[in-house]
Amino acid sequence: MESQLERYRKSVKEHLFDPVDGASSVFFRVAFGLLLAKWAWDYLEMGRVRAFYIEPQFNFTYFGFDWVRPWPGDGMIIHFLVLIVLAICMAAGFLYRVSSLLFALGFTYVFLLDRTNYQNHYYLIALIAWWLPWLPLNRMVSVDAWLWPRLQCQSIPGWGLWMIRFHIFLPYFFGGIAKINADWLLGEPLRTMFLSQSDLPIIGWLFESELCVWLLGVLALIFDLAVVPLLLIKKTRVWAFVVCIIFHLMNSVIFHIHVFPWMMIAATPIFFEPNWPRRLLGGKPLHFEAMPTSSSTTLQKVISSVIFCYVVFHCTWPLRHHLYEGDASWTERGHYFAWRMMLRGKPVLLGYAIRDSQTGQVVDGTIQRYINLEQSEKFGRDPEMILHFAQFIGSKYKESTGHQCEVYALALASLNGRKPQLLIDPNVDLMGEPRGLYRRSWVLPQNEPLRRPAWDVPAAKWREHVDLPELKFLSKSGAIEPN
Repeated sequence: MESQLERYRKSVKEHLFDPVDGASSVFFRVAFGLLLAKWAWDYLEMGRVRAFYIEPQFNFTYFGFDWVRPWPGDGMIIHFLVLIVLAICMAAGFLYRVSSLLFALGFTYVFLLDRTNYQNHYYLIALIAWWLPWLPLNRMVSVDAWLWPRLQCQSIPGWGLWMIRFHIFLPYFFGGIAKINADWLLGEPLRTMFLSQSDLPIIGWLFESELCVWLLGVLALIFDLAVVPLLLIKKTRVWAFVVCIIFHLMNSVIFHIHVFPWMMIAATPIFFEPNWPRRLLGGKPLHFEAMPTSSSTTLQKVISSVIFCYVVFHCTWPLRHHLYEGDASWTERGHYFAWRMMLRGKPVLLGYAIRDSQTGQVVDGTIQRYINLEQSEKFGRDPEMILHFAQFIGSKYKESTGHQCEVYALALASLNGRKPQLLIDPNVDLMGEPRGLYRRSWVLPQNEPLRRPAWDVPAAKWREHVDLPELKFLSKSGAIEPN
């Protein structure tokens, strides 16, 4: 009698290696390529390429990737033009394997250039982009299949379909898990975000209601956790997709998150039957025979092992913030690459002081001289980036004077409407602190309670309301300017 384990293994093998209709995966390929071409074009048209990668003298690279630098001159503009061409080739299925691999390389390069430009959907795009070259999505409705008829095939192995589905599952499910925290359940930071949108026509009045804010937060949490299971169930699939469209359209209107809502709307149909585009166009469903059990058993084991390790990693990595002390929204440890979306409003007042180790002279550290406005508004939320920039301006001081120096930072942060408090110890010389995966004793614990109504004192007056310790080299007022 066949054991339960054997039946489970057989079922998994069938789902991974039996052929399925490639129509829905090909639709995903086309939609993904066109949306990414539009994204790259918008970056050029809006001037973000020049503002982020050409004009700033400093980029907040990820630890271990300081060697990743923008192309000199107008190289970044050329880079984005090439990304557009590669994305269109990917959508058209022209030299698909090469174009998708080069796009993955090119997009990841841009992704690694500046941490202040991190978005969860950019992380998602990078993950998907690296899987696409290995998926045979050029077998139908592609230039490759037209040029080389031997490639033509109406099916792909089931693992290709399920890996696309897995990637769409990640931001939904772990985005919901991340929302199970006290701030979100008490309405922050949604309340603060919604107040700035209360002048929207038709729906703006909803954002002024405490009940509506709380209800929308709870519904968003439930939606994130439930949408993928409901999409996998045939009876609830259509209704879940309709709710999904409404959810992402609202996000697009309220939060202006660029390509992400449209990408998720285009990607979510991957949970329908894989032949849905064929049936929508009036075609007849195809029938495939199961793959022979003797076919490439070794290769199947390799693919199964890779998929298993990949899935386990991406189901545990987003939870790593539990290994660190403190709230990840405050310390930022474990916040990135974890689908922690819309969880923190965190304005920061930040200034640096540089002390010459030889003369004892103290001067203000300049911020805007080296970075753009968007970088300066974002980097102060993350102690790692505060440290990174401190060491950069310290190195610049040494270059210009030939003297060693110490760098101190006064960083006051308000998390989700709380009264502002010190984010890091202002008396710690940041030049002597290591970057990377070290314990950050200089990051201070968050101990202010959540407030209703939210703290609304202008940042320029924060220092009047915060009890500061005795400062060694930083001035309590006047010398340190807000970022």
